Amino acid sequence: MSKFCIVEFDGSSKGNPGKGGAGAVIRNSMGDVVGRVNTPLGFTTNNAAEYEGLSLGIQEATKMGYTQIQARGDSKLVCKQIDGSWAVRSRNLYEPNKRVNDQIRGLDKFDIYHVPSEYNTEADAEANKAANF
Repeated sequence: MSKFCIVEFDGSSKGNPGKGGAGAVIRNSMGDVVGRVNTPLGFTTNNAAEYEGLSLGIQEATKMGYTQIQARGDSKLVCKQIDGSWAVRSRNLYEPNKRVNDQIRGLDKFDIYHVPSEYNTEADAEANKAANF
């Protein structure tokens, strides 16, 4: 039986590039928070940090047994590159893009949506916590 969750993801980089962090919040089908995860990234760009937040969230959700994931993030670039609308043109994003695509290939269902940053505050807090901001 497939389990559905929402992964809210974000990444941060002070200075861009600069010290960064990635974070995600996992919500069950009722919208309740069932997991929070973050990791410091060291020196990185904002877009690379956003990809890391998405990858981290997918990894945590699959560990929890979720096979249907709806991802939401405030990075239009990451959302559009993952849904195939935009090409990946920056070399430093090739590997993170491939890793996320490999992760979602094993899922029963995956969707990704761009949301305004005011609707992504919890994931943003996780990313900033990881980077010690």
